[in-house]
Amino acid sequence: MADHRRTPALGSLRVFVAAARSQSVTGAAVELHLTHGAVSHQLRQLQDHLGIALFERHGRGLRLTAHGAAYAEELARAFADIDQATDRLLASRAYRRLRVSCMPSFAARWLLPRLGNFIAHHPEYDVEVQSSARLANIKGGEADVALRFGDGRYPSLNCRLLMKDWYYPVCSPEFHHRHALSSPTQLTALPLLRSPDEHWQPWFSAAGLVIEEPQRGAIFDDSSLMLMAAASGQGVALARHTLAVDDLASGRLLRPFATIIESPLSYYFLSRPADEQQPAVVSFRDWLFQEAASYRPPTAGDTSPAGN
Repeated sequence: MADHRRTPALGSLRVFVAAARSQSVTGAAVELHLTHGAVSHQLRQLQDHLGIALFERHGRGLRLTAHGAAYAEELARAFADIDQATDRLLASRAYRRLRVSCMPSFAARWLLPRLGNFIAHHPEYDVEVQSSARLANIKGGEADVALRFGDGRYPSLNCRLLMKDWYYPVCSPEFHHRHALSSPTQLTALPLLRSPDEHWQPWFSAAGLVIEEPQRGAIFDDSSLMLMAAASGQGVALARHTLAVDDLASGRLLRPFATIIESPLSYYFLSRPADEQQPAVVSFRDWLFQEAASYRPPTAGDTSPAGN
């Protein structure tokens, strides 16, 4: 039977592998979020415990001895095996709760009105929707899947394009009637509702208007709140199609003008590679993409009867 008293502490071994990889105490400290002194102390303890020289000073860095290099290589393989075993364990766990991270505006305007359908067909899962200004760290395990509006660059995660989006102005029917909207040039004299994520200037250019980005007027940090303000007649909002489409269908909002522009960003479905085949993840992903398949881009004809 192996004498486990001879085996060094796991923490000191991880420190040693990190130092061997970077050939530097400083590099290991940065990688492991430890102080320089803590790394040096653990390396000294490891050498004292083994009674074998694993490295020697080389300028400001470290140089492995022949014994140290061989030991570091074997330990690196062992830690890789541990990481893979942990991934397999996590991948085999039975989900009962599915945590979905989503932007607040998209959750309120697109996901939640449709989510009842998924819950009705999958009562075996408890769905927890996490929507806040601080998006959950899916790599860190704060959520199981995520919906993100971005450029598709999400390192170390499985990323699938869910759907694209488009921009156009919207207002309430009452606001449209009150101001007799017929031309985009009228916008220069009207209250324009703004969000940090939706800029008016690209739409102005597409509509043939030479107007700078508005600097005055109401601004909302949540696009959903901005659309609520537009529906209550407070002004004209530049809306993302995904967020406005249901209000357009219900008649709460309308499009006064035909010009639309495609967003440079899109919606993506994210999951951890280890969870790719989890039943809950697969079920939610399949349902989500079926819902997205029924989502149609806006067309120039989808404006109010009085619009251009």
